[in-house]
Amino acid sequence: MKTIVVSDIHLGSKSCDKQAFRDFLGQLNDDEDLTDLVVLGDFVDMWRRDASGVFLENLDTMQLLKDLGKRIRLHFVAGNHDYHLLRLQNRAPHYDYPFEFHQAIQMKDGKHTYRFLHGYEFEYGEEHELMKVAMEVLCHVMSDSEGTEEDVFWSHLIRTLSDLHFSALTKSLEGDSVKIKAKSLMNEPEIRLKDSLQEIEKKVLATHSGNEGEIIIFGHTHHPFINSKENVVNTGSWVKEATPHNTYVALEDGRPRLFVFRQGEILDRLEV
Repeated sequence: MKTIVVSDIHLGSKSCDKQAFRDFLGQLNDDEDLTDLVVLGDFVDMWRRDASGVFLENLDTMQLLKDLGKRIRLHFVAGNHDYHLLRLQNRAPHYDYPFEFHQAIQMKDGKHTYRFLHGYEFEYGEEHELMKVAMEVLCHVMSDSEGTEEDVFWSHLIRTLSDLHFSALTKSLEGDSVKIKAKSLMNEPEIRLKDSLQEIEKKVLATHSGNEGEIIIFGHTHHPFINSKENVVNTGSWVKEATPHNTYVALEDGRPRLFVFRQGEILDRLEV
């Protein structure tokens, strides 16, 4: 079993290295040992662009994935920037959607267990339920114009919470810290996460690094790494602002390896 994992492609955003990702998919199609591909969230960027336009202009990339899916197994996790895909998935029995999206995925490879999730869970902490609503709202209020002003986002958020009868969450918006965190979602990931990367990594390591035979693989932070125990992995991203970018993870027999597309393997390990 050979699994390739990517995340944070952000198709539709200006910083996405779309052509490199298409070339990467072509390379995967030539890999006869490959059995599984996991796309670990933020596949498309529904916060920066109109979602319909993003999918229309990336039909060629979708077709490459569909063709690849005829030969290997495809797995998709929804991230914060394409969180709405989970709601679409709930309607899947009634429509002919080519891909299935999940909040998290678990796979077995012999005695090893792989746990895949996007990683926003570690950023939002106690406000996790509120942030999920905010993520859904941002998938709807953006368009192909300059974007939405904060007050428009905030009014949509309040209305959505009210419609969903999240009275307790609505009440919590009275706290300034929650309000600031929800509004900060509109910042680019490299800006929003700049001062919290280490905090997020520590949360993941503290929660998961002691589970025997389990490897957790996540994205979200655009900071690729493998820890020294090789049981916590970040897949990085395909956005040009990140250093390095165009990274992916290969999993075979419980061993993770981190690569930069067309540049080779990253052998350094994160010591914590």
